[in-house]
Amino acid sequence: MKKISVRFLLGLMLVGFSTNLMAQDRGAAVQAFNKALELAKSNEYDQAIEMYNQAIAQAEQLGEEGQDIVQRVEKQLPSIYYQKALASYKEFQKAKSLSSLETTIENFQEASEMSSEYGNDDISGKADQVVTQLYYTKSILQYKSSNYSESLASLNQAIERNPNYAKAYYQKGIVLKNQESSNFERALEQFDQAIEVGNRVNDNQIVRKAREAAHDELLYRGSKATESKNYKTAVTLLDRALEYETESADAHYRLAEAYNKQALWNQAISHANTALELENGGRTEKAKIYFELGTAYKNQGNVEQACGAFKNAAFGSFKSPAEHQMEFELKCESTTN
Repeated sequence: MKKISVRFLLGLMLVGFSTNLMAQDRGAAVQAFNKALELAKSNEYDQAIEMYNQAIAQAEQLGEEGQDIVQRVEKQLPSIYYQKALASYKEFQKAKSLSSLETTIENFQEASEMSSEYGNDDISGKADQVVTQLYYTKSILQYKSSNYSESLASLNQAIERNPNYAKAYYQKGIVLKNQESSNFERALEQFDQAIEVGNRVNDNQIVRKAREAAHDELLYRGSKATESKNYKTAVTLLDRALEYETESADAHYRLAEAYNKQALWNQAISHANTALELENGGRTEKAKIYFELGTAYKNQGNVEQACGAFKNAAFGSFKSPAEHQMEFELKCESTTN
């Protein structure tokens, strides 16, 4: 009977000792959890994450008794990783350096991955979107430093992550255009892609910017082709410019110029008149157009129309050549009387 009593008392003591140890272990886990909260409030995110992980490790050893602590930690960790990433972004905004940006990208990637692991799809998705935007930001920094290949690589990463990122296609066009003159057609392909995607996702600003960029590049190259006496090439390029901006007074003016150089007077008159209809500027902007119009009418033998056009062209830098045409070439009535 004594042996049974001793064993019973010993069993009670062991149970009590085990319960006391479990209570101490739970207390340590709770203490680690509370310490992590304090560290997070002080923006000590790495230390907070370390302490949260310590709390998880201690709580898991408790089995069922520690599951509430594990769940609380797993609920807190996604927001802590996200706050850590936001803090690094603020540092990047101050430094504006590539190294600080790369750290920020890593932190948001980590926030996305850890949030997904702990079942917080909202923060995971939000962090993932930020990573895509940061690759675009990275490409801008690289572009400004003339690191065109690296900039394109960053843009490709952004597009791979989000194929509907219209702004990234537009920026690819800008980078390609500045990287090599021979990239001209490749740049236009990216502007076209930006327009297509922008229309699909209702990004009207990027659609407008991509159209302007494509138009301006074609207009520039068309003008240069005219200067180089490659008139047919000029017309082809300028016609393409009109595909992006149908109401481009500049493109119509340059077409009038190119057609005049080829003695195609009717086409020159048509484009000059259209340019005048579309031109919103004053006499200075219109003088050059009237000069091309006068040139076409003169070579057609239409003296009256030519005199009228040159009269309107006689302004600014076109004043002297226009007056010369009226007085000495056409002998317009207004200049001979």
